[in-house]
Amino acid sequence: MNKIYYSFGNPFKLKFRKHYCSNCGSKLSMIKHCKIVSQKSSEAKYNDFHFSTSGYPIGPCEFIHKVFYCPRCLRIIEFVTQLNQEDNDIIIKKVIKHFNKKGRNINIKKCYENVNNEIVDNCSAKSIKNLCLYIEENNKKTLVYKIPITIIKCWERPYRFKIKKKNLIKFIEKYN
Repeated sequence: MNKIYYSFGNPFKLKFRKHYCSNCGSKLSMIKHCKIVSQKSSEAKYNDFHFSTSGYPIGPCEFIHKVFYCPRCLRIIEFVTQLNQEDNDIIIKKVIKHFNKKGRNINIKKCYENVNNEIVDNCSAKSIKNLCLYIEENNKKTLVYKIPITIIKCWERPYRFKIKKKNLIKFIEKYN
């Protein structure tokens, strides 16, 4: 069987950050994840068969990479997805700090909007449409800032939400 090893995600963030599950808060561990894909299957369009150790492979290939694993809720999380969630939390904290320096006390809560337009607390890429940031400030109406999901069309199809600090600050200042 042909074996293909690959890795995504910033290696410095992977090594030097502590990673916690967004569902239950448990510390995540790294495990090796293997998936066998045939070149004739529907999954083949998401995989690149050119990086085999033995040239261009013939027949099914075993794709091997590391992922995060939550021992409590048994979730497997792609590196790109987890790092994006952590980066978004950092951006949200910076936006809150920005407004605190200006004397405005805001609170930002993360929720997700699923394909049925229902608001849920947990994120599953198959059913999520948007990341919703609920922005609350004293004596002002609650704002909702929606960020659409971006699913990367390769390998294990990790997803991410692109939040920009500058755009979030402009949104809050415009409507509050």
